[in-house]
Amino acid sequence: MKKILTLMLFPITLMAQKNYTELLEKYMQAENQIKGFTGSVLVMKNNKVLIRKAYGMADREWNVANTPDTKFEIGSITKQFTAASILQLVEQGKLSLDDKLSKFIPSFPKGDSVTIHMLLNHTSGIASYTNLPEFMNVGRLTWTKDSMIAFFSKRPYDFSPGSKYSYNNSGFFLLGYIIEKVSGQSYRDYLRQNIFDKIGMSNSGVNSWDTVLPMRARGYEMTKKKIQNAEYISMDWPFSAGVIYSTADDLYKWDRALYGNAILSDASKQKMFTPGKNNYGYGIIIDSANKHPRIWHNGGIPGFISHISRFVQDDICIILLSNTTVIQNNTLPITDAIVDGLTNIVFNQPVEIPYIHKEIPIDPSLLDKFVGKYNAGLTLEVIKKDNKLYRHRDGSPDIELKPESNTKFFYADDSNRQLQFDLDKEGKVVKIWFINNEQRGEMKKL
Repeated sequence: MKKILTLMLFPITLMAQKNYTELLEKYMQAENQIKGFTGSVLVMKNNKVLIRKAYGMADREWNVANTPDTKFEIGSITKQFTAASILQLVEQGKLSLDDKLSKFIPSFPKGDSVTIHMLLNHTSGIASYTNLPEFMNVGRLTWTKDSMIAFFSKRPYDFSPGSKYSYNNSGFFLLGYIIEKVSGQSYRDYLRQNIFDKIGMSNSGVNSWDTVLPMRARGYEMTKKKIQNAEYISMDWPFSAGVIYSTADDLYKWDRALYGNAILSDASKQKMFTPGKNNYGYGIIIDSANKHPRIWHNGGIPGFISHISRFVQDDICIILLSNTTVIQNNTLPITDAIVDGLTNIVFNQPVEIPYIHKEIPIDPSLLDKFVGKYNAGLTLEVIKKDNKLYRHRDGSPDIELKPESNTKFFYADDSNRQLQFDLDKEGKVVKIWFINNEQRGEMKKL
């Protein structure tokens, strides 16, 4: 342990080489040792393993380690399974994407204005129950589905159905309700029969806390490097928006299935993978990373964060499952940040391995040259006061920038952000690199 931490005191920039496995393992080891990642990672290319490893504890109290076979809550990755189930029922002629919500729940307010299509791509405008302040008071409770629907159905719509996009757990809850009503099966049984068993996802299922589940990971939360057990939530609430547990291997079976027709026809997959507002399809996001087309989604539920990225044209799949909820800069889940790094490695882009930032003394006279404004779409201002540098933004507190070299400074708020200044031959700043969770962005001096 001491040897590893000593190595991580100094920044190392990785340029992807032929040995991707070595680079990926070095990167993930640092994410575990320095930033506290616990969970499972799987990166596959052309159906070959680049990395398949697990880190940290599945159960900290009993000292049980995570393994590649550990089962994790996958949160909102559940949504693509719900979407696929709906499309299967469409293929069978039991549903239409143009069907109105009122067909299935006649009493739902404005239900004749909301279509299945809108529920699938988050454009219904229905109030999302997880955004309601009152949800914090009821999330632990076990309610019937009718009671839960009543909880959010009488709330005002956020916007006119179909007019905008807003991520919506209520919409996917309703889709699960519709699956049960149309199929005559429970959501659990429908998934088991029509998806999981079909493609051999034997380590996946609908979670229930009263079920004894072998190889289950416990969920934890990290706040300022303090670990605690995750807050309890009744599994009745996530339902078809976020109730599934799985393993990295099983999710890769899902990835493989989506290349064929075992689950969906080509026509249905075309509908699922067509981006709508905010690049959202049906239960998935369609965009690009490093100029490579990507189909992806993440998930979050108390104690767990997950991510799956599929680069279909490159036949690359990146899966990351974590049982410790960590938020970087209060905005970015640690899994998304790590996946960005893994993506850079497999596409031969530079990535900085996480390391321990250590302040060093430097000559205060050097600081004046760094003062100024820098821009890359957004403007960042560096100011000097009391012989120290600060990141300044109107309307928010200044953040001290601590030197770790004569040209590189890290944010003092423990947010894993740095500024690196590039100088010309005369020692003048020409640009800076803004580094956020090991990702670099160039900013020009104004």
